[in-house]
Amino acid sequence: MRSTEVREAAPLPFSSLERLSRTSAPRSKALKEAMKDPAPRVMSLNSSDGLIMLYGHPAASKIALQALVEHTLTGHPVVYLDGAHTFDAVLIGRLARGRRQQLRKALSMIHVARAFSARQLERLMSHCLADALERYQASTAVISGLLESISADCLTDKEINRLTDRMIESMRHLTQQGFSLLCPCSCIPMPMAPSYRLFALLCSMSNRRIRVYEVQGKVMTEEAPLEAMPAYTEPFENIGVGSPLSFHSSGQCSFPAS
Repeated sequence: MRSTEVREAAPLPFSSLERLSRTSAPRSKALKEAMKDPAPRVMSLNSSDGLIMLYGHPAASKIALQALVEHTLTGHPVVYLDGAHTFDAVLIGRLARGRRQQLRKALSMIHVARAFSARQLERLMSHCLADALERYQASTAVISGLLESISADCLTDKEINRLTDRMIESMRHLTQQGFSLLCPCSCIPMPMAPSYRLFALLCSMSNRRIRVYEVQGKVMTEEAPLEAMPAYTEPFENIGVGSPLSFHSSGQCSFPAS
C-alpha cells in the first residue's frame, strides 16, 4: 500500500510526443485501410471557447483528437491530459497525412501527460496544467478521462466528492485565466453513478456543449443548448482506440462495422 502512495506522489512530467508515438495505442489491421482523403471539420477549437463538453458517445475522444490536429496544424500548441488511454498517435498520423502534413509537425505541437488514477489526474490539473500551458505557450488543453477515472471502484464517496470539487475548481480557475478546455465524455452517466455529480457540474459551467450521437451506424455531432441538462441514454458499444474513423461531408463521422 505504501509503495502505491509513493508512486502516485511522484512528479508527473509532460512527455515528448515524438517518443510516445512509438508506443501508442495498439495498431489495428483496419488502420491500413484508413481514410485517404482529407476529413472535413466535425468541430473546431478556438482559444476563446472556455469550457467545451463533447459528450454522449465513445467516439467523443476521437472527435476531440480530430479537432486537436486541426488546431495544431494551424500553429497552435495544445496540452493533452490523458486519463483514459485515449491518446492515439496512429490516428493523429492518419489525420495529418490526410491533410498532407507530416506527423512530426502535429506531434511537435502536442504536449501530453498520462494519469493512471483520478488522484493523479486531479494532481495534474491542480498543480501542473497551468504551468504547462504557459511553458508551451498553449491556450488550449484537452482533458480526457474525467468520468472514467472518478468512477474507479477503489474510491470512496468522500474521495469522489473531494476530487470532483478540486477538478471543478481547477477548471474554473483556468477558464477564468482565459484558457480553453475540451473535455470529451464517452457517455452520459446515470444519476446515481459516481461520476454524475462531476458531469452535472461540468454541464453547469460549460460554454459549449457538443452532443455526439449515433444514427443507423453513423456518429454525428450537434451543438446542444446550454439551458437543458443532458438526459441519460443507454451507452453505445465502446469503440476501440485503433478503430478506423471516417468522416462525411455533412460534418458527420462514422466507424465501419466490426
